Amino acid sequence: MDQKKFIIFYKLSFYLWLSFIFLVSVYPGNLINLVLIGDPTTYPGGDKVSHFLTYFVLGVLFNLSFKKNSFFKIMIGFLILFSIIMELLHTVIPNRFYENFDLLMNFLGLVIGIYIININQLFSRS
Repeated sequence: MDQKKFIIFYKLSFYLWLSFIFLVSVYPGNLINLVLIGDPTTYPGGDKVSHFLTYFVLGVLFNLSFKKNSFFKIMIGFLILFSIIMELLHTVIPNRFYENFDLLMNFLGLVIGIYIININQLFSRS
């Protein structure tokens, strides 16, 4: 595939993943557990790794899709704001819990995901 097709694929993956995050964040309960085991019950405290990995994947897909875009920094701000809003919504969604540590894991996953490719390229040059 040529570069443009890869970019289209990455952008499609990015928007699908962003939609997935939105869907599972606004569902009143644990949508993934509901699908996998039939139990939508949520418990505070046990999902830090999933928060990190979810936003890490979003960050990687974002970097692959938009690193040459002139709005790159603005879009990073949008993604951070999106992360904050998704976590704050848990204060009003039934059976969901707001946790500062979840918000931290979202942020760390996003930032590391966005910049891990750049860090890898930096070390591979030396």
